[in-house]
Amino acid sequence: IREGQARLNEVYDQFALKYGSINNKKNSKLFGEDASYALICSLENVDVEHDTVSKTDMFSKRTIKKREVPTHVDSAVEALAISIAEKAKVDMTYMTELTDLSEEDIAGDLQGIIFKNPRSESNDDVEEYIIADAYLSGNVRDKLQDAELAARQDPVTYEHNIRALKEVVPKDLDATDIDVRLGATWLPPKDIEKFIFEILDTPGYAKWDIKVHYSTFSANWNVEGKSIDRNNIKANMTYGTDRVNAYKIIEDALNLRDTRVYDRVTDYEGKVKSVLNKHETMLAGQKQDALKEAFKSWIWEEPERRNRLVKTYNERFNSIRPREFDGQHIAFEGMNPSIQLREH
Repeated sequence: IREGQARLNEVYDQFALKYGSINNKKNSKLFGEDASYALICSLENVDVEHDTVSKTDMFSKRTIKKREVPTHVDSAVEALAISIAEKAKVDMTYMTELTDLSEEDIAGDLQGIIFKNPRSESNDDVEEYIIADAYLSGNVRDKLQDAELAARQDPVTYEHNIRALKEVVPKDLDATDIDVRLGATWLPPKDIEKFIFEILDTPGYAKWDIKVHYSTFSANWNVEGKSIDRNNIKANMTYGTDRVNAYKIIEDALNLRDTRVYDRVTDYEGKVKSVLNKHETMLAGQKQDALKEAFKSWIWEEPERRNRLVKTYNERFNSIRPREFDGQHIAFEGMNPSIQLREH
């Protein structure tokens, strides 16, 4: 390196004496077509404010650090940092080679820093050990269930998993914290069906033919038998109109659509077309708003339903914990050793 720096200084000094700095306007114009010009420009520090040019560290210092991977460390913590940096995972075989410690000793020393993965018992493709910031994030409720199931067979190993996961599981939301709208896809169709029957006082004979279906493939709700309950005042007047009944309005609300009413009109050319009836559409919109408000009040009324839905909501939507990354183990190969990065 010293020989190379000596030669570089000599060549640069000769060039600068004869032609000036690499970054000056004349050389910039002459070298402009050269794809490597930007690279040789980095040999100089240009101070625009004071109009000075000086040599960079390359002329006198080592600016690239040699990559060296340790072959032996004394502690399990050091071995873990190297394993994460080199293998991007907790590689127990590699760590035992680095430390000459047994897998049991390493696992014991790193208790709370790494966790044994219960799913590795039944799947060889799953990592056996996971670092804490990865294990204690994501769907922690599912992981807690896995750990509790595994603890039945091996309570000593998995009690640490259970304790750590319970600390990070998000606090359960109450019914007052959950905003449920008519059409939420996580609601069971039977509950929607019950709401329809109760709010509209659907007669017994019609309940056999009116069914609510939800398709997970198309994310579409369908109310079967919408036109069967013809003489129901609540369906046709209280929550419906002369042109569209409450069952159709509810179906539109479930699919997040505004109910629209159209008239068939024949134009001067004899063609039949659909024209929006603004008055009837406005009335249907008012009925739809009333049904949405009625649903918000109804959904939490019954204690059994409230507890069941709150549990379902928390399990499905309140189980994720964001991962907190720690980049201390990352090694930036070839980086200038004089550069100190901020925490990242």
